[in-house]
Amino acid sequence: MSNINKNNWDLESLLNNKSVDSLFDEWVELNKELITLKDDCFSTIEKFSNFLDKEDELGKVSNRLMNYVSNHNNEDLTDEKWISLEQKIAFEKNKFHIAFGGFVNEILKNEEAIKKYIASDKLSEHKRGYDLIFRTKPHILNEVENKIISKASRAFGGVSDMFSILTDSDIRFEDAVSSKGKKVKMPTKADVMLCLRSNDRKVRETAWTNFNKAYYNFENTLAASLYHNYLSLNTFSKLHNYDDYVAAAAFDDEIDKSLILNIYKNVEQFKNLSLKFGKVLKKHLLKKLKLEKLEPWDYSVTLSTSNKTYTIEETKGICLEALKPLGDEYISIVQKAFDEQWISWMPQKGKYSGAYSIGGTRGLDKYYILMNFDKTLVSVNTIIHELGHSMNSYYINKKQKVYADVSIFCAEVASICNETLLALHLLKKYQNDKNIRKEILVNTIREFFSTTTRQIIFSNFEYEAVECINKGAPLTKESIIEIYKSMIEKYEGKKIKKKGKPYEYSYSTIMRIPHFYSGNFYVYKYAIGQIVGLYVASKIFNGDEEMKKKYFDFLSSGESLSPHDTIKLLGIDLNGEEVYKVASKQIDEWIKEFELTL
Repeated sequence: MSNINKNNWDLESLLNNKSVDSLFDEWVELNKELITLKDDCFSTIEKFSNFLDKEDELGKVSNRLMNYVSNHNNEDLTDEKWISLEQKIAFEKNKFHIAFGGFVNEILKNEEAIKKYIASDKLSEHKRGYDLIFRTKPHILNEVENKIISKASRAFGGVSDMFSILTDSDIRFEDAVSSKGKKVKMPTKADVMLCLRSNDRKVRETAWTNFNKAYYNFENTLAASLYHNYLSLNTFSKLHNYDDYVAAAAFDDEIDKSLILNIYKNVEQFKNLSLKFGKVLKKHLLKKLKLEKLEPWDYSVTLSTSNKTYTIEETKGICLEALKPLGDEYISIVQKAFDEQWISWMPQKGKYSGAYSIGGTRGLDKYYILMNFDKTLVSVNTIIHELGHSMNSYYINKKQKVYADVSIFCAEVASICNETLLALHLLKKYQNDKNIRKEILVNTIREFFSTTTRQIIFSNFEYEAVECINKGAPLTKESIIEIYKSMIEKYEGKKIKKKGKPYEYSYSTIMRIPHFYSGNFYVYKYAIGQIVGLYVASKIFNGDEEMKKKYFDFLSSGESLSPHDTIKLLGIDLNGEEVYKVASKQIDEWIKEFELTL
């Protein structure tokens, strides 16, 4: 792909006028140098400082190489050149990780010396990073224990792989069938979603049924996988002296489990809003579909009759207008992203199908975005979302020399803030266009509930599943489904009344959530991003200059503070109620506006 195309990203700048082979060689040599330095790096402050400098240099070169190769690979996932180079890099990385396998134990052995070094002005910026390592001391096993656990983890760590093979390869979806008896193939989940938006109700019904039935047929396997997954995660957490799997995750996030429970309690307060939105949505769908009664397969139909499309240039203009409340500097950097080709805009054969803003940005001057622009309002929303992440990376790198990453706990705030500013801008711009307003409102409100209520249903389910493991209570297909039903009632206010097939097919939904098998208890953080992002955007949109100042402090903080303290830079305490009340008020207003578009 040529970078002459202004709608494609300029990855070549990552090479700094070198070839990818020479950058790879430089990276390998830096790996070797760091491995050599590590054995004696704690003996003097000079050697420790030299080690840290070399580590920083390696990190920057690594970010250039990894992003160059992975982004090229995502342009065409079938290109042998990039697949081969990724494998070559993985081989070298494995050697590096083996060499540093017991390094944390070495750090802990030299704790007193390191504390003296990082107390100096020269190295004080590294204090937080090493303090985070020191706090793990009660959870670090000795060398013998670590070897045993490492070997055992290889035997018990295959649940995630088995789940992926089952859901990505072995499970097949039967064809949907049209009202005229014509078969509609559904080889992928994306095809299923297209069918669920079909104007042909028979296509929708058979797509919904066959999709859910495919997982229902493997309910016992999925339930057993989920049980053994949590049993394994919980066991290994306890072996590392945590109370359980959730406690281990909370420790990593520098919070107490009580904060997670408080977030659950506050999101539960959105239940009445969820019911209210459901009633209005039902009225819209009944009217559009000319039905007297809705079934589960009717809810994904697109409501808007607007066929408005957007060019890339129009989309750029909309983004710049929508983000004006963030000020001239922010706008100038967004313009820079457009002008300097940070973005791979268009879909093509073999390209990664989603969208992302890159990680690993320390040492870079472009914060690349991949997307698949399809001229819809959804794509406009996608690019402004990803720009939020890239702008966060820009401001972090502008200020932070060491802590140039962002935690999942805080990452979505910047992107949701941008999304909300877009929604507020477009609602004002199209205040006299009922169809476009309807599209904006239904998309925005749906996204809010899917990112708050829905994700908290999943998170609270995980919490309860771990409690079952802790108590030795059964975690079977039946109990898993009962917990899921109770979560739906708790957060959405819905009692599942419909019984029998095909309705019961959908109960297996809770067993096919990929992130349950990832070994990372994190999805409650999406709710934080949504609620905090909406709160910040609504304040800034309405001219709150103090909030705007706090927001840029937040954007620039990286991981220099704990995740919760980073949120507190915005004047927000997640243990309080204000942020949830502001979000609730805004969603309530949008639901009322949505009803007016009937």
